[in-house]
Amino acid sequence: PRVTPVTHHHPRKRHSHLHMSLLASGEEALAMASPPAALTAVFFDLDDTLVLTHAADKKAQLAVGRVLADCLPQLDHQAVITSFVHGFVAEPWDPDNQIDVTEWRSQIWNSGLRAQGVDDIYLARDLQSCFDRERLLAFQWVEGVDMLVKNLRSEGIKVGIITNGHPKVQRAKLKACGAEELFDTILVGGEELCQKPQKGIFLKACELVGCRPEQALMVGDNLVTDIQGGLNAGFLATVWVNIHKLEEIPSGMPKPHYLVMNIADLWQVLKGLGLHLNSHI
Repeated sequence: PRVTPVTHHHPRKRHSHLHMSLLASGEEALAMASPPAALTAVFFDLDDTLVLTHAADKKAQLAVGRVLADCLPQLDHQAVITSFVHGFVAEPWDPDNQIDVTEWRSQIWNSGLRAQGVDDIYLARDLQSCFDRERLLAFQWVEGVDMLVKNLRSEGIKVGIITNGHPKVQRAKLKACGAEELFDTILVGGEELCQKPQKGIFLKACELVGCRPEQALMVGDNLVTDIQGGLNAGFLATVWVNIHKLEEIPSGMPKPHYLVMNIADLWQVLKGLGLHLNSHI
C-alpha cells in the first residue's frame, strides 16, 4: 500500500521495512483506525508538503550560479552558493527584526563573496533578487494538490494552511502558488502569537474554520513542527509526508498516525477516516 497507519507498539525499524513491520498494512489497518469524531477540516503545512521548496531552492541556486559565471568567471561559484546555504540555514532572517529579510539575505550572499575576495553588496543584492525571482517561479503545487483540495471542499471539508516562517517570505510563496484562491484559511506563524508546534496556532486554525480539534487532520513533512503540533492540539489524526524519504523515524521523534510518501496518496488516509474521494488526484 502507498499509505500506512503507524502502529505505536513496535520497535524502531528501517523504512525499507516500514510497510511490513513498523507500520500496519493496507485496508485492514485502516479499518482498525475508527475515528472518534467526523472529519470536518484538513490542515496542511506548506513547504515540502504542498510545494517542493527544496527543489525550488535548487533551481534558484543554479540560476545564481549562472549569474556568477557571467560576471565573475574566476570565482568558485559553488563555494559562494554553499556559503549562502549554510548562512541561510543558520539564520534565515534577522532574529532582532531590525534588518529587512531581503537585505539580510543579501548580506549572507556578500559573506560568501568576501570569502572569495570580493566585497560587493550591490552584486549580492542582485544575487538575492535572482534567487527570489527564480525560486518563486518554481514555487508550484505538487502534482495533484489542486484537485485534492477542490475535492475536499466539494465534500464540505474545510481546508487550511498552517506554515511557519517570516511573513514577507511566506506570503510571497503563498501568492506565487495562488493559495488564497484555493484554501479557506491560511495562518503564517510569523504573524501569530505562536508558531508550530505550539498548539495555539492549530487551535486558532480550527476556530477560523469552525471545527473542533478532534475533527481535524494535520498533514506535513516535519515531525517536530507538523506532527508534534497536531498531537499537541489533540487533532483527530496526523499524517507525515515522508517527502525526503528518510530511512527511519529518528529516535525520540513524535510518531504520526499515518505515513504517506507523497501528498497524492492522502486520499487513502481520507478513505480510512470515512471520506471517499476520487482517487485520481
